[in-house]
Amino acid sequence: MSARKNFFFRQRITEAELDAAFDDLEDADHNLASDLGFTGVLANAVVSQHAAVADLTVDVSGPASILDQLGRRIFFSGLQNVDVARDNNGVATEVSAADKEKVVSVFVAFDRALSDPRIDGNSATVFFHRDESFQFVVVQGGEATIGASVPPQLRPDAILLADVTRRFGQVQILGDRISTARRQDAFVLAGVPRSIRRGRTTEAVADLLSLHNAHVTGGADRHPAASIDFAGGGAWADGTTNPATSVEAQLDKLVADLAALGGAAKVGAAATSGAPNALAAGSVKSQLDALLAQVNAHVGSSAGAHPGAAILYGGGGPWKDGTANSATTVKAQLDKIVADLAADAGAGRIGTAARAAWLDGRANPAGVSLLAALSKIIADVSDQGAGTDGAARIGAQAAGNLPVGSVRSQLDALDATAVRTNVANVFNATQTVNGGSGDASAALTTTLAPGIRKLLWEIAGTSDNYKFRLYATGRTLEFTLNARWDITEWVKDVPTQASTKFEINNNELRFNADAALAARFPDAWANSIGMGIAGHGAQDLDAGGNWISAGATETYAAWSGPSANSTRVGIGVPFRKMYPAFSGSITFSPIGITRNVTGSLLAISGTTSGITVVANVTTANTDTFFATRVLAA
Repeated sequence: MSARKNFFFRQRITEAELDAAFDDLEDADHNLASDLGFTGVLANAVVSQHAAVADLTVDVSGPASILDQLGRRIFFSGLQNVDVARDNNGVATEVSAADKEKVVSVFVAFDRALSDPRIDGNSATVFFHRDESFQFVVVQGGEATIGASVPPQLRPDAILLADVTRRFGQVQILGDRISTARRQDAFVLAGVPRSIRRGRTTEAVADLLSLHNAHVTGGADRHPAASIDFAGGGAWADGTTNPATSVEAQLDKLVADLAALGGAAKVGAAATSGAPNALAAGSVKSQLDALLAQVNAHVGSSAGAHPGAAILYGGGGPWKDGTANSATTVKAQLDKIVADLAADAGAGRIGTAARAAWLDGRANPAGVSLLAALSKIIADVSDQGAGTDGAARIGAQAAGNLPVGSVRSQLDALDATAVRTNVANVFNATQTVNGGSGDASAALTTTLAPGIRKLLWEIAGTSDNYKFRLYATGRTLEFTLNARWDITEWVKDVPTQASTKFEINNNELRFNADAALAARFPDAWANSIGMGIAGHGAQDLDAGGNWISAGATETYAAWSGPSANSTRVGIGVPFRKMYPAFSGSITFSPIGITRNVTGSLLAISGTTSGITVVANVTTANTDTFFATRVLAA
C-alpha cells in the first residue's frame, strides 16, 4: 500500500497535501512494479522497416505495454512511426564515409500529456489533466569502421526497443539493419543452451514449462550419455571388472570387452545336461571348447563312423518341380539326389533365391526354379516392348563420348547426338566443313531452289528473340535484321524495334528499313535506298561521302535579280555526283519565261563536281531572270 494521509474533520486541505496524496498512490503503483522486477517491454512495441516503402523511418507496433525503470506505465494503441534520420538533439545520423557505420538506438520514455488548462488563485495557468503518455528518444553512437561500431549506452530513464545500423549513403532502413539483441523486454534470461526473452510472466513461465516438458519427455535437450553416471557393476565371467564411470564410457567398454578376442570368455553359461555328453557351468568360451573337443573326438574315430545305409532319412519336401523326396535311408536319398539332378529336368528341380534386379529395375524374384530363372533371363533380354526392351537391362561401360549406363541409354545417346539427314541436328561445338579438295569445291551447298524467298541461315541475337537471317530469292541475296518472312508478309521478332533488309543482285545494291512499331508489314519497305551497279562503268563512294561515276546526271540552275547595262549574271551549279574527269558536255533546257537575257546560256569554269551557268544582259533592268535544267554527260 501507499504511504497514507489521515485527513480530519474540518481540516483546511492545501493543494500540496492533495497532490501529495495522489503522488503517494502513484508511487505505490510504481513501487509495486519496480519491486517485482516488472520493468521493460511487456507486449508488442516491435520495431520494423517502414511499410509499404522503406525510408529513413521505422514502424513500432501497437498496442504496446511497457514499464520503465521507475515502474511508470507507457502505453500506445496504434502503430507508431519514428524518424531515425536525426537524433533527439536534431543532429543528422548520416555516416560520412564509405567504410564507416554507426548505431542509432530507438528508446521509449515515460511522459505526461497536459490538458484542460485552468486559472488558479494566483491568476496562473495550470493544467488540470496530467495523463500518462510517452515519447520516442533517438540516440546515435559514435561513427567507426564497419564492424567496430559501438551502440549508445542504455538509459536509466528510457527503455531500449531496437538498435539500427546506418552506413554511408543509406536512404532506407531495411529489416536486416534492425537489431533487437539488446531490446529491454521484461524477461531477458540468458543461458546455454536455452535463453528466454518475453514480456509477460505467463509467457516466460510457459516457455520454461515447454522447455522442461520437452526435456523430461525426451523430445529435446536430452542428456548425453557422457553426462550420466554409472556407479559400477559386477565383474565379467573371466573376472574383468566394471568400475564406476559414465554411461557413455561403460557402453563403450561393453562393446570393446565383447568385441575383443576374449569376449566369449566374459559371458557366463549355465551347465547343460545330456547323454552321452554334458556341458559343465562356465563361460561361453569354456563350453565352446568342450563342444569342439567332443565333436573332434567323434569325427576322428573311424570305429564310430555311421554308414549311410544304416542312417534313416525321414523324407523331406519336394523338389521345385514337385518331385517328392520320400522316407528312406541316407544312402538311397543321396543316390536319388544325384539321379534327380543328373536328369534333363534337373534344372527345374533346383530353386533360386532372389537375384539382383536388371539395370532398368525389373526384378528377379525368389520362388522360381533354376530353369525358370534361366528362361526369364532369355525372355527379359529378348523383350522389345517400348520402355521395357532388353537393351535397357544390360549394362554398358563408358566408351568414347558415351557415359556409363545401359545399352539402351547408349543407343539413345547415339540417336540424340549422331548426325542424320532426315531430322534436325543441334551442334553445341564448332564444326569444320571443308568440302572437297580444291577451291572450286563448295564447302556447303543448298540445292533446293527458292519459290519466293528461301531462308538459308538464322542467327540468334539478343535474349528478347531478336534474330538475323539470310534469304535467297531467284536472283537476290537478302540479309535481314529483326524481320522474318512468313510466305505472305514480314514479321518482326521484336515489334518495338525497327527492321532492316540489305539486298544484292545482278543490277543493284538496296538498303530497306521499316521503323513502324507494327508486328507485321507487307513486302513493300517504308524506307528504301537503291544503288544501281549495272551499265555505269566503274563507280566509287569516297570517304568524304562523294559518289563518283561516269554517265549523265541532271541538276537545276536559276538566277533572278536586277542587272546593270551590258553585264553578265550567273550562278554556280554543283552536280549530283562527281565525274572521274570533267568531259565539258553540258546541255541546257530552259524552264519557263526568260526575262532580259540575250543569247544562249553559257557554261564556264567546269570541274568534276560542278560548273558556273552565266547569261548576257544588254540593258539595265530591275528584273533579270532565267531558269534551266542542266544535263552533264
